[in-house]
Amino acid sequence: MDKRYALNRRQFLRYAGMVTAGGVLVACAPQAAPAPAAAPQAAAPETCVPGDICIPAPAVELPTDAVTFRWLDSGDTKAVFWRAFFEKYQEARPNITVQYDGLPWNEIAKIVPLGIQNGNVHDVFSIPQGITNAQAYSEGWIRPYDDLLPDLEEIKARYPAGSFIEGINVFDGKTYCLPHATSKRTSTMLLYNNQYLQDAGYDPAGQQMTWDDYREAAKKVTEAGSGAYYGVIIGGNQLNRWGAVVGDLARTAGRPYVGGTIDHLDLMTGEYLFPTDEYVGAMELLLAMNADGSFFPGYLSINAPQARAQIAQGAAGMILQGLWCLPQWKAENPDFNWNTANIPVADPDNITPLHVSTAVGTEMWIYSGSEHPEIAADIMHYWVSLDGQYAWNKVAGVSDPGYLAEAMSTASDDPRELTALEVQNSMFRVGPSPLIRNQDVAAVNLELKAVTPNFNEVIQGLMAGQLTDVRKEFQDLADRSNAELDRAIKAAQDKGANVSRDDFVFSNWDPMVDYTEADYAAS
Repeated sequence: MDKRYALNRRQFLRYAGMVTAGGVLVACAPQAAPAPAAAPQAAAPETCVPGDICIPAPAVELPTDAVTFRWLDSGDTKAVFWRAFFEKYQEARPNITVQYDGLPWNEIAKIVPLGIQNGNVHDVFSIPQGITNAQAYSEGWIRPYDDLLPDLEEIKARYPAGSFIEGINVFDGKTYCLPHATSKRTSTMLLYNNQYLQDAGYDPAGQQMTWDDYREAAKKVTEAGSGAYYGVIIGGNQLNRWGAVVGDLARTAGRPYVGGTIDHLDLMTGEYLFPTDEYVGAMELLLAMNADGSFFPGYLSINAPQARAQIAQGAAGMILQGLWCLPQWKAENPDFNWNTANIPVADPDNITPLHVSTAVGTEMWIYSGSEHPEIAADIMHYWVSLDGQYAWNKVAGVSDPGYLAEAMSTASDDPRELTALEVQNSMFRVGPSPLIRNQDVAAVNLELKAVTPNFNEVIQGLMAGQLTDVRKEFQDLADRSNAELDRAIKAAQDKGANVSRDDFVFSNWDPMVDYTEADYAAS
């Protein structure tokens, strides 16, 4: 194993056990790798209608004995798809029993490190938020596809350029994930009860909602509810929701950072964004709404799936969440009158886009200790194929669209969802990535540790009243985060990495347009 990715095991597992939030780096760069021996040719049935789940012939040689295969992810839309898929898969492969677990991220953060320690983690799993892919690789958690799929290079050729990058999901030239979806997805779209907002005099889909509108609408909905329902709701015990909401409110106000790099780091200056007026203003907006009494009571004790369920049951008027809520609302609450809009912004005449560093994301990973990795390869071979993408989009709809644009025809016939997808796409640009420009940045990503308390925890503390001075706390967080980044860079340098703080500065970045290969060449 390449020592660039080495990390003390005891130190890493201690850190992993503490993780409950953060960002998982995604994306990848084509690398040649030896192909395994020939395997059975996979072909979908000729009678399969696009969007139907039709299990093809095995893509690889599979076990013939009775086996149990375990899969762990964060649920939501994925759970709807996988439950339908695994039922069909087990019918087609009757000797294989699949145990599917779709759990909240804070549960995954506990289960995966513990399962790794005990040697009984799921065969396929999501890496906990806050743990980088490089760290999971360095600890030997995951294994590659190169010796499993004979047509791996053909599969990778279907992806957009820059989808496979060394240090992200390629390690030492081997491919460790096959992303299924586009990365242009936000977790902070404004999703709302259409009737409540109309009664309050607001049409967020028709007119961009400002921060002031957001606060006032929440107050009016709360007043109309008279204790039966409230203006806003959030899954406040799921820590990553806080950083996502405050961060995206501030990003659209003019303080961009690039998803898939280091969260909340300004790549125009190389400094953390926490103490800026935009970040402080976004935090003060939430505190003011809390003081107004507009938040659903008990929001600090519920997670994101619980908050999503509550709003569909009429408990609140608005939630900042992802479009993955929509298919579940349509299935579980078909009478719920919902709609979607862009996130509330500080100034509708000056909206800064959100940014991703690559075109694809959302991977699953094969456990290095899995006794049947060939089953994972067989499943993934279908999932990222055209037929698999048709089937995925039919279930996921616009909430988590696949990476193949030609498969979008099965996503939806609901004009609200199609509009939501258009709005979401319009919110994003591709930004720069330090790792794409200098792969030695991977050594920094490996060394970088989460500061405590982190951004999510500071926000939660402010909302709970345990902390009181926003600017002071955000400045302290920036100071600690900058010091940790400097330490991680020095540690990477000491291990031979050619990297410096300058690698996190892109002076030619214009956040309003996509960052291109020409921009990298000129940077």
